[in-house]
Amino acid sequence: MGDRILEIVFYLVQHVRSHDGSLAHLDDISKSLKNLGFTESEISSAYGWFLEEVQSRSEKFVFSGDMEDMPPRLFSEMEKQQISTEAQGYLIQIYCMGLLNLEEFELVLERVMMMAPEQIDLSTMKMIASTVLFGGASPTLDLNWFNVSGEETAN
Repeated sequence: MGDRILEIVFYLVQHVRSHDGSLAHLDDISKSLKNLGFTESEISSAYGWFLEEVQSRSEKFVFSGDMEDMPPRLFSEMEKQQISTEAQGYLIQIYCMGLLNLEEFELVLERVMMMAPEQIDLSTMKMIASTVLFGGASPTLDLNWFNVSGEETAN
């Protein structure tokens, strides 16, 4: 469930960046998200988290496409073997968008590497990243924070 909320947040970040940092018309996106199969509670939860993060983080969150301040990070050979190329790209993308800081990025990698010898695909990476992003150090995502039970259906 957290991975679906992360998908919405990802969508919101892309929208804001493509509109030069403008938060206007976010409500209009809800219709598009509903058409993509997301529920009202997922959309509401993602919006709430997103807006809270925009207010609490620095200007670099979401609005800056500048990656100059981000330290370079290369995957080790073991990480490359463990994580699919698609999942690596997704992790780098959410890091470059400012959704994860360096510490959270490393925590995702740490959790991924603990899953050895299982190959990590994109859906698993989304699940792990969402637990780190929304649950902090908690190994499980508390959906109560989002007011989402996991039983919602899309209209």
